[in-house]
Amino acid sequence: MRATLLLAAIVAGILLLPGSAASGRQKPYVLTAVADIGTVYWRYDFVHYRTPRWSLGVRIFYTATTGVTFRAGKLKQNRTLQPRQLRWFPFTGSRTQSLSLVQRTEPGTLRATVNVEFSRHNSQSYFPPRFTLQLYPR
Repeated sequence: MRATLLLAAIVAGILLLPGSAASGRQKPYVLTAVADIGTVYWRYDFVHYRTPRWSLGVRIFYTATTGVTFRAGKLKQNRTLQPRQLRWFPFTGSRTQSLSLVQRTEPGTLRATVNVEFSRHNSQSYFPPRFTLQLYPR
């Protein structure tokens, strides 16, 4: 009887977990908003890899087309994002990751850099990673 109850509790617990938690990939968390450009997100995956992996994402506001450069270790990706578009960059074990954002509009060019430093505590908690944001106004 106890074994049946225990098994039922385990099955119910797994079924009631959100899909992201059951898979090991956590929901995205807001890291910061970049004035007039967009929102930067972060997430982690500590189940599918031997070591913790982190990922950055960015959603552009309703403003203008924005060039985004992602860097993590030797990995570098350039993307052009349209207003309201969300882009996730690959999970990587690199503890230092950065996003460079460039938005050209009629009044001028707006640039921003977000540097993120992950640590082991970011893989199993809701604490955000350390980051710096630099905004270079028009």
